[in-house]
Amino acid sequence: MLPLPPHRDLGNGLPNEILSTIFDYLSHDALTRVALVSRRWRANAERVLYSTIIIHEFQTMVMMLPAVPITTLRCCETLFARPRLTEYVRRFHIRWDTDVVESPLLLLRIAQNIVRTLVPSLVHLDSLELSFGLAPHFPASAYAPHNNAPQSPQSLENSPPPPASIPTPPDTQKPHGTAQLHQLHHQLYHLPLLLPPLRLPSLRTLALHGIGTPPAPDLSRLLQNHPSLQHLRLSDYRCALHLTPADVPHLRSFRGYPATAASLLPGRPVQALALVGCCELATEEDLVRIARGSVPVKALDLSGMSVTPALLRSVSRHLSQVEWLKVRLALRYALSGSIVRHRLLTALTTVLAAFYNLRSLDLSPTNANDAMEEQHLCITWLGACPSLRRVVFPSQTEWSLSEAGTWISGSGSRSPGSLPRWYLGAS
Repeated sequence: MLPLPPHRDLGNGLPNEILSTIFDYLSHDALTRVALVSRRWRANAERVLYSTIIIHEFQTMVMMLPAVPITTLRCCETLFARPRLTEYVRRFHIRWDTDVVESPLLLLRIAQNIVRTLVPSLVHLDSLELSFGLAPHFPASAYAPHNNAPQSPQSLENSPPPPASIPTPPDTQKPHGTAQLHQLHHQLYHLPLLLPPLRLPSLRTLALHGIGTPPAPDLSRLLQNHPSLQHLRLSDYRCALHLTPADVPHLRSFRGYPATAASLLPGRPVQALALVGCCELATEEDLVRIARGSVPVKALDLSGMSVTPALLRSVSRHLSQVEWLKVRLALRYALSGSIVRHRLLTALTTVLAAFYNLRSLDLSPTNANDAMEEQHLCITWLGACPSLRRVVFPSQTEWSLSEAGTWISGSGSRSPGSLPRWYLGAS
């Protein structure tokens, strides 16, 4: 057996392509240790480490006063200090849980600087998610008058600029007046300030949540700047978008309010749709426009709203080619076991007959704990909808149709391949 070469020579002769392939299979902890071996290994390890940045802040913000997103700060300061690393970033996802945060002003400033100074530098970004959770902390009156009114150049010029870098957390919590609160709020919730002329040519996925409602013309302009966008999530925006038929021509999935979907889907190849809000917002007119996409909607997620049988009937009339359907039935239709059985049998059986391509029905978001005759329901629904192959009940029990034609129950985990990869709700 030949002796091993000295430790310092291990891997030095390997091409960068092979090193990068090997590093792709290492954990983040292992990559961090690998980066200490040599400068060459560090360069390859950093390329993998910083290609995907996913930060979910909760515990650190709960334990500190004022709330400080420590992981976010460290990551952003590193990217500011070493601009070369920004070229590696392909996915940049930040999620803050701010339900128990009492003073969000520091978070507001940090978020403002991230989107105004850091995000534009991520020129090779493929996926961007900004879920700051700040909108509930500020009164609607602070930005309601500006929701759909474009800002004049004079007002933008007079707005105070953000700090040059991420602000340092204060040692003590200082009181802030109402005027300062509204000023900071104004800076964050207007997109010309929030995202200055932003063009990320490789961007395919964009998700905005908890950042307030930007003016409609500015959000439309943001989308117009990214024609390659394929997946879009707008959890806060409730209005129609002002787009031309040539804008975002490759959009494949969308999550948001019905009015926004109705203005976005016509003429576009959206196959996966997730609607949020109350069921009253989904009007017949909206559904008619949603059905005017260039391809039929195949995956429909209605778990973000309480769905009544009447709404489901309207959906079945206009989106009859749905193959994957996820529904949260309205609570008043799931009060007890007998009512559940009666309502589901009488309301769903006739509705399901209209979905002639339906293969998967997921009722797991429905808040109902009573036992149901699940197998009997599956048999009944199969008679009305012969294409049905999978049902998930509120009990989280999943039933699948076997090759022998019998329904078999399993755990609540989702079967591989039960949802298409491009399905928005599966990510």
